[in-house]
Amino acid sequence: MIKKPLLLFFVLVFSYNSNAQCRFFKNTDSYRISVFNNQYYYPFVGIKNVFTSKYHAGISAGIINNIKEKKKSTLYYDIRFGVYNHRFIQTSIQLYSNIGFRYKLPKQFYVSSDIGAGYLHAILHQKIFKADENGNYSKVRTIGKPQIIFALGISAGKQVKICKKQSNIFISYQPWFQLPYIKSYVPLLPNNSLHLGFELLINNKK
Repeated sequence: MIKKPLLLFFVLVFSYNSNAQCRFFKNTDSYRISVFNNQYYYPFVGIKNVFTSKYHAGISAGIINNIKEKKKSTLYYDIRFGVYNHRFIQTSIQLYSNIGFRYKLPKQFYVSSDIGAGYLHAILHQKIFKADENGNYSKVRTIGKPQIIFALGISAGKQVKICKKQSNIFISYQPWFQLPYIKSYVPLLPNNSLHLGFELLINNKK
C-alpha cells in the first residue's frame, strides 16, 4: 500500500541521476523556512478562512536551486519538507518539490509563482475499529496513510538583511490537493495554506 505512492513520489520529484542530486545540494542557492496555517477549503474561494477560522499550525523548510537567472527574473526549483497538525483530523508530514518563476520588482521587492507535487504521510487522529465475522470490533493499528499531493504557490517578498546576510522575507498563499483521502466520499481533499517565512541567500548574485 505504501510502496506505490512512494514510488510515484520519487519518480515525480527525484527523476534525475545521482550526479544531478549531488549537484543540486552542492549548488544550493538559498535555504527556505516558513510557518503556516492550513485549512480544508476550496482553493482561492477559501482563502479568507486562513485568517478567520481556527488555526492549524505547521512549519516548512527547504532548499532552492536557481535554474536560470536573468536581470529581472529567475527560474528555480526546490525541495521542501513540512509538518502540520490539524486538530481532531490528522498530523501530516510533507515532502515535495516545486518548479517556479520569480520576477523582480523595484526596491528589491518580488513576486513569484510555482507548481509542485510530492508525498504526504497522514497520521489520523481518529481511532479505527474493524468488525470480525462474529460482529466484534477491534482497534486497527496503523502507522498512517500514504498520500499524493499537488500544489500551487503565489508569493510576494522583499530582499532584506538578516544578521548581515542577504535574505528574502515573504508571504505565500498555497492551495494544494491531497489524494486519495477517503475514497468513498472525499477522494480529493482541497487545502489552503498561508506561509510566512524567509530565505537565506547562499549564492547571492547581484
